[in-house]
Amino acid sequence: MPEQDHGTILVIEDESELRFILNAHLRAMGFKVLEAGDGPTGLRVASNELPDVIIMDIGLPVMDGIQLTHALKRQASTAPIPIIMLTARSSSQDVVRGLDAGAQEYLFKPFDVSELLARVRTVHRLASARRDLDQLNTRLEAEVELKTRRLRFLYEFMRDLNRAHEKDEILDLLIRCVEQTIGAKRISLFLADTSGDQLICERAVGIENKPAQQFQIKQVEGVTGQVFRTGKTYSGRAYGSGIASDERSYERDTFVSTPLVSTSLKTQEGIIGVLNVTDRGDDVPFADDEVDCIRSIADAAAIALDNMRRRMRLQQSVQVLLNTVGRLAEYRDEETTKHIERVSKLSRVLAKVLRNSEYSDRINDEFVDNLVQASPLHDIGKVGIPDDILTKPGKLTDEEYNIMKTHTDIGRRVLSEALDPAHPVPLLRMCIDIAYCHHERWDGKGYPRRIKGEQIPLAARIVTLVDAYDAITSHRRYKAAKSHAAAVEIIQSESGAHFDPVIVRAFLNCESEFDAVRGRFADAAEYVAAV
Repeated sequence: MPEQDHGTILVIEDESELRFILNAHLRAMGFKVLEAGDGPTGLRVASNELPDVIIMDIGLPVMDGIQLTHALKRQASTAPIPIIMLTARSSSQDVVRGLDAGAQEYLFKPFDVSELLARVRTVHRLASARRDLDQLNTRLEAEVELKTRRLRFLYEFMRDLNRAHEKDEILDLLIRCVEQTIGAKRISLFLADTSGDQLICERAVGIENKPAQQFQIKQVEGVTGQVFRTGKTYSGRAYGSGIASDERSYERDTFVSTPLVSTSLKTQEGIIGVLNVTDRGDDVPFADDEVDCIRSIADAAAIALDNMRRRMRLQQSVQVLLNTVGRLAEYRDEETTKHIERVSKLSRVLAKVLRNSEYSDRINDEFVDNLVQASPLHDIGKVGIPDDILTKPGKLTDEEYNIMKTHTDIGRRVLSEALDPAHPVPLLRMCIDIAYCHHERWDGKGYPRRIKGEQIPLAARIVTLVDAYDAITSHRRYKAAKSHAAAVEIIQSESGAHFDPVIVRAFLNCESEFDAVRGRFADAAEYVAAV
């Protein structure tokens, strides 16, 4: 007898002799055979065993073949099973009823057994092909769903990466994206330290024993060191020594679980780190598309980290440049050597308090950072004021004062030369606003344009108060420095006139910090004289 591996046939027939004959022939063909003598029993067996093909008599007791077919087709689990219906009735109406109910084949009794077996083979092959196709479709649908989900995670990763400005944000996004797209249980990220001799573990998922930052390796050690040196991507089921399959912990840069993908983080300036991904849980090696996905995530993160580093260097250079440019006017006046430094520090203090005011929707981290860098340029226009006016020891005449006031417009024109209207830089725009408008007043009695209230840019209104406070508490050739208390009183009295009332309230909430900054950055002997 052939080995029974061709499938399962359920024979539902009330004639025991016919069941016996069909059973014998079907087993000889290699099928496993189940039997039932009535409709309800057949329904129960079919529901429990889910055979590949059902052969049933139309004239069954209790529940006939038509009723049984309807019952089978109503159940999702048994609906796909093909049915070959047998009948002693010769009426075409019965054939139509059987086919309408869902039968695939119809044979009249008496029938040729060889014909029945041929139909069984045909129906079984078709059912098997349909089942294989359904399984293939199911696999394809699962793969499409997986890849769609992966693409969505990658899209969200790239979107969030473009918004990230801090190193920790970038690293957290990288780890989360690998977890979501690959499903790995262990991930580690090593970045080169400033010396270039060590790789430091900045992030680790699945580590049990130590904080990630305690793991440091030399750039020549292990797979991580090899990937860092060569820039190649390593993918494998197992590697090297140091892997102990009965442990669940990290040993230096090695993972105890496999398969493993280890890839470098490359930038234009070189390799800055290594990403290790391992422990899928199913011990199946990473597929090529998964390796490519990990590689893409590492590349994107490397670019973001490189851009962040470049941006930080650029910001530092810009800050140095702005401070240097801002000091040009100060170098012509030896009495104000620390004025712009105090203005920058005080602007930060005041802006941080204003983040909890009515202006909270306009003041974020970027605004504060730009304000700190832009405020030193508030008097840049004084480079165009003649020395005999700028350094005059006494009170200016009306004509001289009118010339002095032009420093706001000079500053605007000088800075505007660097502004590209098609691609405005927020920092430069703020520099221009502050240089041009820091002598405007809330009541509209300032200069150069006599604008008032909200017409004055917010950054300029902040620097207006800060500049006034520093002028009041600083010694000048034409006046003595006043105390911090006197400055607080003057500024409070000018709320709603010279100064924005909201900014004055914020100043009163941090005036002690103003006094502390004034003390730390006072010009020689000035702080003592003003107390």
